[in-house]
Amino acid sequence: MAMPAQRDAGTAPDKIFSARPAPPAFAPGIGAAFLKPHLLANLIASYPEDWYHVTSSAFRVGIARGGRGVMINDPDAIKRIFVSDVENFPKDGNQLAILKPLLGNGLLTAEGATWRRNRKLAAPIFQHSSVQDFAPLFVRAAERSAGRLLAQQGIFRIDREMTKLTLEVIGASVLGANLDEDIDGISHTVTSVLDKFPGMFLASAFLPPALRDRFIEAIVQPGRRKLDVFARRIIEGANAGSENSALLHRLMSASKSEDGHEMSLDQVRDEVATFLLAGHETTATTMAWVWYLLTLYPAWQDRLYEEVHALTGGRRLTIEDVPSLTRTRAVIDEALRLYPVVANMMRRAAKTTELTAGLTVQQGETVLISPWLLHRHRSHWREPHRFDPERFLGEQAKQRPRHIYMPFGAGPRICIGASFAVLEAVLILGTFVQRARIKVINADRVMPQARIVLRPNVPLEAVISPRKTDA
Repeated sequence: MAMPAQRDAGTAPDKIFSARPAPPAFAPGIGAAFLKPHLLANLIASYPEDWYHVTSSAFRVGIARGGRGVMINDPDAIKRIFVSDVENFPKDGNQLAILKPLLGNGLLTAEGATWRRNRKLAAPIFQHSSVQDFAPLFVRAAERSAGRLLAQQGIFRIDREMTKLTLEVIGASVLGANLDEDIDGISHTVTSVLDKFPGMFLASAFLPPALRDRFIEAIVQPGRRKLDVFARRIIEGANAGSENSALLHRLMSASKSEDGHEMSLDQVRDEVATFLLAGHETTATTMAWVWYLLTLYPAWQDRLYEEVHALTGGRRLTIEDVPSLTRTRAVIDEALRLYPVVANMMRRAAKTTELTAGLTVQQGETVLISPWLLHRHRSHWREPHRFDPERFLGEQAKQRPRHIYMPFGAGPRICIGASFAVLEAVLILGTFVQRARIKVINADRVMPQARIVLRPNVPLEAVISPRKTDA
């Protein structure tokens, strides 16, 4: 059962509620996992109603050891897990079993000393001051994208265009490569792998580790081979360029200067694969949800235009404008609240730990922290299922406790590209609303699906109209 976008009868437009799966009465458990495996294929559809207001709840999914654990919504406990006691809560083996066959040992999947070294190398490259240098690139790419759409007639897929746009950006800024000829191939490869997630998750719930790993490796291998082709082509281009400001080239140079040894081909390949998947998918998916939400709440498109036009008078956006784009940033933040790119984060307790009074996690247990649940928790958010960017403005934002909003994770392993992704999204959205209105015409059929990332379940069909201005 699903709850598509809906409006309460006789209410104002601000009482529209965006799509979400209807919660079941109870968590699936072992029996339901066998009888209704589709619930596990989209984990957020399996979360019962009470998980949206309790601080924790035990769960059991499947028969494998990794299917037993505790869901946690308590911000103090989450701080322990992600920040102050992070060494005792490494990434869950099932999540790594799904990601490593595709991404290898890149920043997203590495653990221990390998992760610490690579993170140390990459941190200066992804710091906010470095990312700001790419603002003109973000704006020009968004202008080209808007121009392409305005020049065509009829219905188009806004989710596909956002993928094309963000791959163009990631190619130029991070990988130092022109991906024009590869965009369709990369997009198809990523989508085909994400679509296999239900099978991978079910394998992790029902199979012992050795069988699980062989099964996942077999179904991911075709996608990995294709990503290898793209990655090695990009690496050859990076090696050929003597002066290259792309982040990948900086990372390779930093590695050599750190200990005198260049990154191995496999190491670079793993980082390229990670950048290709995480680097573009985060912003592309976020922007797809933004256009869906702005279709349900069209007045916000006009508010954003007014903000951008009052600031620029029609000129091109620059990095200096970003601090003043408060409404634009709030729309991005609210889209990430309602539809966090990663809806579920899993950790494993390395030892028995009392997180808070009355909440103890046993050694070996899986810990589920779900931004999907946290961001819609009744104790933390007023009208949690309603789109309301105002909650990220003024006093509401200042008074919000930490660790109830974590679209990019938290602590030492917070997404290293968070600043990059947010700046890119703000400038893309601001550039688009300067020029056009976008409407998703099949918004009534949209439903979120957790496929490693939280994507719409159907292609987003849209139309675009130019914005008439006096500029």
